[in-house]
Amino acid sequence: MIYTLNKIHKSIIRTVLVLAMLLPFLASAQNSIETDIKLADQFYENNEVAKALSIYEEVYEKTSFHSTYKKLLEIYLEQKDYKSAENLVKKRLKNRNDRYRYNVDLGLVYREEGNDKKASQSFYNAIKEVTPAQSYYITLANDFSAINEYDYAIEVYKNAQRTSGKDLQYNFQLANLYGRKGETAAMINEYMDIISENESYLQSIQNVLQTIQNPDPNGEIKALLRTNLLTRIQKQPEKTIFSELLIWQYIQEKNFKGALVQAKAIDKRLNENGTRIFSLGRLALSNEEYDVAINCYKYIIEKGRNNIYYNGARISLVNAIKEKIVHTENYTIIELQEVNNSYKESLKELGKNRRTVELMNSYGHFLAFYLDSLEAATQLLNEAIELQGAPREMVAEGKIELADVLLIQGEIWDASLLYSQVEKEFKYDEIGERAKFKNAKISYYTGDFLWSQAQLNALKGSTSKLISNDAIELSLLITDNIGLDSISDPLEMYARAELLLFQNKPDEAKNVLDSIPQFFPTSSLNDELLYLNYSLNYKKRDYENAAKSLRKLISTYPTDILGDDAHFYLGKILEEKLDQPEEAMELYKLILTNYSNSIHVVEARKRFRLLRGDTLN
Repeated sequence: MIYTLNKIHKSIIRTVLVLAMLLPFLASAQNSIETDIKLADQFYENNEVAKALSIYEEVYEKTSFHSTYKKLLEIYLEQKDYKSAENLVKKRLKNRNDRYRYNVDLGLVYREEGNDKKASQSFYNAIKEVTPAQSYYITLANDFSAINEYDYAIEVYKNAQRTSGKDLQYNFQLANLYGRKGETAAMINEYMDIISENESYLQSIQNVLQTIQNPDPNGEIKALLRTNLLTRIQKQPEKTIFSELLIWQYIQEKNFKGALVQAKAIDKRLNENGTRIFSLGRLALSNEEYDVAINCYKYIIEKGRNNIYYNGARISLVNAIKEKIVHTENYTIIELQEVNNSYKESLKELGKNRRTVELMNSYGHFLAFYLDSLEAATQLLNEAIELQGAPREMVAEGKIELADVLLIQGEIWDASLLYSQVEKEFKYDEIGERAKFKNAKISYYTGDFLWSQAQLNALKGSTSKLISNDAIELSLLITDNIGLDSISDPLEMYARAELLLFQNKPDEAKNVLDSIPQFFPTSSLNDELLYLNYSLNYKKRDYENAAKSLRKLISTYPTDILGDDAHFYLGKILEEKLDQPEEAMELYKLILTNYSNSIHVVEARKRFRLLRGDTLN
């Protein structure tokens, strides 16, 4: 036994010694091959193809490296040396388990040679010989895709589906291939098949659909998707996922009417009690689709008072009706009275309680700013903030609304007290920062510029970009106009004009504005005067003169801090009021290119893309 062990031990030692002696030679040989390959690569890059080819052939003869094989094949085909390419591939084909891959290469050689019949035969041989397993199918399809033979790659996956059964991985791959071929309808169909089998893929499919629809200038992709979805809804009404996707698609297209039709169908089928409709109403309202929002809320109200969304729909309906009217050109006092009646009826039905504080706040704002019923607004808002058990945030909103009404009435210090209460209670929240800004503006209105600026500087780091931006702009206005060499009188007059405009006294504000250049011809407020004239004319619904003021501001003070505001609001006027969408597009584009840090960038990009016909996220 001991003798046998000693014998084995000696054998191992001899083997180790032999390997130790061979290793330097093996390493040297490997280094030599790597050096040859690098040299060949260099020759090839320098377009010395013959020298490169000679070295590659020599290396391949010694090693049969796959990478060298591919390089040789590439060069043979480039040189149109089809015989050498064919021999290379056929030799590689012998005695290999992955013959299917080299049949693809052989087919490529025949294709490049112009022998389509032989190429086709080799490609089909590859499909026939592939081992039936997912990884092999994917490898073969990728090989076909690499040489732009998408039809054969598609055939690989179809064969895989026939052989291996359903595998959603194949559907994803097929969709990708159809997309690369430009067969959009087939691509969409594969994605819909995926969702039909597994609804958990909805979000990822939506992401893909968003990508392929941007851009879609002629709407062809949108039309194909709608057609596919409508067909599936007809054939498989029980599959509500297709209706959900169609709702999503309609929303992308801003077709809220179409979305509502589908949402109602799902709501009735699933007895959802209006959940989806209520959400759609909010979305429609935020997109200024007032009629759709109104129909959403009416649909829920018709379900009766026992519906969990009834109160919310009742309140939102009034708000939607109000927004529709006040955004209408030249609305009349009769229309405002109709809104007023809607508020009254809703409050009468729902009562004044903690659940209707939002409605009371909204009604108070409407009374003050649209009907000039300041006393009624004050009384209602006082009731709202004194309600027991009302949500703190809603009470705070009511205080801000009441403070605004008091400011309109000239009760400046009472307004300041209410703003201060909200600021103190919600010191680190957006609503508290909003109250702080309004208080800083009161100091500005009353000429206490240094105190106002101290408050504004504290708001520059606000979490709300809107508040931060407003604070920065007002602080700069003060700095620019009460410097060491400036007197504050022109700014005091300008601030007074702003307050008069807030108090809905446009004619008095206009008189103050016009007097500033008369009394102070060298004032540095000329750009601000143009901007406030725009605001004044817009409030009077004189959109032509509002646009005129902004145009002058842009042409005279293009680099001023108000430049991005002027571009954006002129774009809005041209788009919404003066029916000049092409010029509006150019203005939005200028914001994106010249004012990349502007607070208006996100909205300008959205409006630009909508006017261009893009699908939005």
